[in-house]
Amino acid sequence: MTNAPVTIRDCPSLGVKPSEGHVDLTPLRGGLSVDLVLAGLLLAVTALMLLPGALGLPMALWDESRVANNAIEMAKHGGWLVTTFGGVPDHWELKPPLLIWAMAALLRTDMDPMLAVRLPSILATMGSVLLVYATCRMLLKDRLAGLVGGLLLACSVLFMGDHVGRTGDYDALLSLLTLGFVICAGLYIDREAIGGHPRGSRLWIAAAAALLLFAFMTKSVASGLTVPGVVAYAMMRRRLVALLADWRAWLSFAGAAAVVAGWLLLRESLAPGYLAAVWHYDIAGTILTVPEGRQRGPAYYVWVLLRGFEPAILLSATLLAMPRDPDPKRWRLCLLTGLAALSCLTLISFLNSRYYWYAAPVLPLAAVAIGVSTSTWLRGAGSWPKSIVLRHVVVGLPMLLALAASFWFLNVRRPTAHSLYSAPDQVWYGSFIAQFPDPRALDGVIVLDRGVPRDGDSRYFSPIAKFFIEDAERHGAYMRLLTTVEDLPANASVLSCDPDMRQWLASQESFAMTRSDAHCVFGNFPGTLDDLSQTAR
Repeated sequence: MTNAPVTIRDCPSLGVKPSEGHVDLTPLRGGLSVDLVLAGLLLAVTALMLLPGALGLPMALWDESRVANNAIEMAKHGGWLVTTFGGVPDHWELKPPLLIWAMAALLRTDMDPMLAVRLPSILATMGSVLLVYATCRMLLKDRLAGLVGGLLLACSVLFMGDHVGRTGDYDALLSLLTLGFVICAGLYIDREAIGGHPRGSRLWIAAAAALLLFAFMTKSVASGLTVPGVVAYAMMRRRLVALLADWRAWLSFAGAAAVVAGWLLLRESLAPGYLAAVWHYDIAGTILTVPEGRQRGPAYYVWVLLRGFEPAILLSATLLAMPRDPDPKRWRLCLLTGLAALSCLTLISFLNSRYYWYAAPVLPLAAVAIGVSTSTWLRGAGSWPKSIVLRHVVVGLPMLLALAASFWFLNVRRPTAHSLYSAPDQVWYGSFIAQFPDPRALDGVIVLDRGVPRDGDSRYFSPIAKFFIEDAERHGAYMRLLTTVEDLPANASVLSCDPDMRQWLASQESFAMTRSDAHCVFGNFPGTLDDLSQTAR
């Protein structure tokens, strides 16, 4: 094959002057119909990766079950300002309640409880993929960059997996809001520098402040991890002094800060001790405390990205081609999202508490930067390889392999011993209770469960059993949770997914089992209370 020289036709940005406006680098022609097809493709791929696990896996013991209990208690009893667990203010799960509000609102409908808990994360994950595409399409008019970036995010087992995309946790929503904040802040920084459009810049700074506020109301101080990167971008664009002199920026962020301060003071007044708990557990605990058995080195997140963000890490080498792209809009967007991602990654690497899901907000930002650089490289920028066809093969083949591997990892492979779903059988209460066509058949049933230990606390608790007992009560079935067999009443109907309790039930001659599966059992004791007391001994 003879390698043709790179021309303007191969790399349209070579013929663009830096002073010109938007540049269409994509060979895809057409209008809204093309964008709808590509957006539909991204949604279909994301759903294929996300939904089998999100709709089929049981509730995760950590931290989804605790958040779900906050939400169902709020849905049943009100109290929209103070999250509770067991009817008392929760000073262990301390995040602001934006996500819990969304879950509680959904739980007030007739929606399946597991779907109500996970739908906000599912929608936020899909929203992040679409926002990556829309950012490249709207700001650069580059569909290829948006398609590549969206697929890179959909390939990520970290972003589509446990504790982010397919469970009811904070990180998927935080990632969406963080990406929106960074993009709006970047538009504000650049809009005044390009032609000076004060009306447009006013809207962008207001949007950036609002999104940062929503991010804080989702996961507290984690919302600010990208702020140093945005400030660094403003400094590199030589816009920081001008921004500090802009009263609109001060007004927008002062308004957001006032809402945050008002929320914290109100929460403390309604449940004294909240601020002390936030400092002890959420701030000082995260920064200074190393969880027992979870000592991880400073390069931990590099390993997390290498394992959970392929083939994006492989394609990150295309960022070296960006200095050759004369279109300023492209390298500015790469610089903005790259600095924000680096800021987040650096800060979480200095925390003593290190969990893989802390890196979730990095991924959509990196997907934008790598999507743009990959598109530039595919158009002919860079020196190797010269063949444009070979470049498409180098990008396309690993991406197809990554999609197949990610689907297998997320939806076919059995959970390992370190998975969130390797906990005892107590995680299966939801699917077992769902086998009863009429929830009222469970009215009066005793749930026997000794609970599981939680980190740093010698007490046992049963958050998953508790959640589904609360949900059954909303449908007219009043169940009760007991942790010891000594308290069983006479003629009790019993349900348990606790392995130890199931073993005890199997040893009781008087126990009549009526339904069971690999994880749970249901039956009744027709005997008297005295009979049960003797068998318990």
